[in-house]
Amino acid sequence: MAVDAASGLPTLSMEEVAKHSTKEDCWVVLYGKAYDLTKFGKVHPGGAALIYDNAGKDATALFDPIHPKDIMDKLLKPSLTMGVVDPATIKEEHIAKPPEKKAPAKKKAAAPKEAGLELEIEEFVKPPLAAMLNTFDFESVARE
Repeated sequence: MAVDAASGLPTLSMEEVAKHSTKEDCWVVLYGKAYDLTKFGKVHPGGAALIYDNAGKDATALFDPIHPKDIMDKLLKPSLTMGVVDPATIKEEHIAKPPEKKAPAKKKAAAPKEAGLELEIEEFVKPPLAAMLNTFDFESVARE
């Protein structure tokens, strides 16, 4: 196994990382490094599913908008950094994709049909934050 000269960590192929794709053995690649997140997934503030759904994949694109780049090295023990992933071995199927958002179905009025026409209710649009004056306003928006 080759060793990355800059970090002193082993160089891994993405195929090796992909073998660790279960809740019981969960490696995730972030910024080119593979981390063993098997135990961390259980205590992840955003929920275990976010970690385990991306086991054995490069989740950098999902991770980057939410977390600082160096958080893993600060948060995890060095022993949980499994190695540096050879970028030449990363294929499209190894890259985690964001979950597909389902478009909300348009609400139809429960009113009876008139002459074969259906009434449509406009989709709810959240008001600007400055327009909400009290907790009732916030709760009403949250219910929608």
